[in-house]
Amino acid sequence: MNKQQERLVQRTMDVQRELVRSGLDRRNLMKLGVLGAGTGMLLPIPGLSLRAASAGTIACPVPGKDMISPKTTPFKDAFQRLHELKPTVSVENIGGTVANLTDAMFLRGGKPTAAPTNALDSKLALLAHHPELATATPNANLAHQGWDGTDKNAGLYAAPRDFYELRQLEHKHVWHSDMPAGAGGQLAWGYAPLAFAGGVTGVAGSIAGVPGPVLRHHYGRSVMIRQYNELPGTAQDAVSHLGFGTSTTCTHMHNHHTPSESDGGPLYYNYSGKFWDHHYPNLYAGINQGFVSPKAGVRGDYREALGSLWFHDHKHDFTSQNVYAGLFAACPIYDEVDTGDETRIGTTNLRFPTHSQDARSFPYEFDVPMFFHDRQFDPLGVDFFPLACLDGAIGDKLTVNGTIQPYFKVQPRKYRIRMYNGGPTRFYWWWMRQGATGATYLPMTVIANDGNLLPRAVVQTNFKQSVAERFDLIIDFSKFKPGTEIFFTNRAEQISGRGPNGKLLTKGEDALKFIVEAARPGLTDASTAIVNGTALRPLPAAVNTATSKTKQWVWASSSNIWNANGQVFDRYAAPYAIKEGSSEIWEHKNGGGSWSHPIHPHYEEGRIIGSKGAAQPDPTKTLETGRKDVYRLDPSATMTTAMRFRDYKGIYPMHCHNVVHEDHGMMAMFKIV
Repeated sequence: MNKQQERLVQRTMDVQRELVRSGLDRRNLMKLGVLGAGTGMLLPIPGLSLRAASAGTIACPVPGKDMISPKTTPFKDAFQRLHELKPTVSVENIGGTVANLTDAMFLRGGKPTAAPTNALDSKLALLAHHPELATATPNANLAHQGWDGTDKNAGLYAAPRDFYELRQLEHKHVWHSDMPAGAGGQLAWGYAPLAFAGGVTGVAGSIAGVPGPVLRHHYGRSVMIRQYNELPGTAQDAVSHLGFGTSTTCTHMHNHHTPSESDGGPLYYNYSGKFWDHHYPNLYAGINQGFVSPKAGVRGDYREALGSLWFHDHKHDFTSQNVYAGLFAACPIYDEVDTGDETRIGTTNLRFPTHSQDARSFPYEFDVPMFFHDRQFDPLGVDFFPLACLDGAIGDKLTVNGTIQPYFKVQPRKYRIRMYNGGPTRFYWWWMRQGATGATYLPMTVIANDGNLLPRAVVQTNFKQSVAERFDLIIDFSKFKPGTEIFFTNRAEQISGRGPNGKLLTKGEDALKFIVEAARPGLTDASTAIVNGTALRPLPAAVNTATSKTKQWVWASSSNIWNANGQVFDRYAAPYAIKEGSSEIWEHKNGGGSWSHPIHPHYEEGRIIGSKGAAQPDPTKTLETGRKDVYRLDPSATMTTAMRFRDYKGIYPMHCHNVVHEDHGMMAMFKIV
């Protein structure tokens, strides 16, 4: 790209930012005739459309070719761990009961209660704007299910034991030290603990960033998280001064077994200046079916346990933009199989990597969440979100935990790496290579998909990861000499938001470099040796397909508008009703075109029982034998899943997790009744 083209691209990006800041969203631009109805793209006018600026021949310019971020040096900056968030209050410290909570224990809004009472509670504002939601769940006015004796089902009781407080705020983030913004960083959004006082993140010791912190939960220990929305306020659904995103939020815990009013779906708004209390009972699914876990006191079927949870924003029309702005974070959950302590034998004698017994180790040192998230920057190094590209949003910079191509110094022992695809649109095809220029690809031991431990560990050299999917790996760095360099590399070619084109790049793009260090004094490793076929967590009993209702879902586009079963998302439309305790067979069909759709139903995990038309080769198929919550629907493919719907009642969404598609209508609602 020559200097003249670069200036035109910069001017075009600035014009697009000003259009959206002025309230001219995609729907209004289409009405004005500036956005083509047939393509969904801005008309190819120089200074208005990036297609014209780059002379591109496809609907959206190709990152790294037609749009080029400033140059950054690979593996110059260190990998950043997520800040470990601790509870503000635990009931053991106040006499063992929620009855001893006081208003003074919380930043603002008073002590949490089962039903909304405080004027700062977003539920009250939401109910004033949308009174129809008063009956969205079994409890009137969105009162918490499972909190206290107001519920009819005693089996669901799980009053909170730990109370967390998180702030949603704007701060400055350093994506890379070479970026023109330099050490001062640039504006971003994120989740931060109460102690955060603003300033720069992306540097050692930071406690706010992109992504946000990590919260670690345990089954049998109920949690409440209060989310304070401190983002700069805008009018309802107005675009923020970032040039993308809006200040109203909806925090979704993906994909916890959570009551509807705490799920964080797109109907439940948390307004700027207010808060939303999310109650996570942390009980296994199947409570109402009488299942009991191996550990006394934890209800439900332990075979339904989750693991690598995460939370992210879910505001309709703005999910992709708010997540891109930085509203996502990690939340692993543990139980008696996956204990979170490698020195303690669980019910299956498995000990996954957590920490060493040497003096320098700390809790969860070797249990590491990693968010892979691609971004685009303009020639001046400022964040750019392609609002005019309805296919999706991809960029030319790969970040890991908010740093562009970092390095990570590791000890010579086993690690658990939790790989999250934070989106909003890019798919990955992961390989692990030894050496900067080598062609030796190393086997990877996969223990979990979508946060669910597999029935048995699988060892293979590569796998595909769609948007929002998670994979947990065990990597044993003790097999390598100090100084060895190992790279996570993505070899999927993807030049548009439609999805990968199926081509395998010869070298690919390295996202992360591990550097194996010499063992520090006293380093230990008490974790289990896991090989191909090691038994992990048994699967629940299979759904009876002969007696289950079958429902087809077609994910398609009509007149450039994404839809589910021919219907564009409408918050007022009657949701698809499902009886609590029932099971169904859901057939997901890609409605055509060359798009890929990662389909995500909230609340319940499912099992793949049939598929056809998947892109070949499909090395990930062997990793999809367990329970899942994201289903990669390749172009023209059909996938059949078995689903159960248990315990809590209320409204939940299902949508494409290429969240640009979701924001433009590719979402449906179902209600457990």
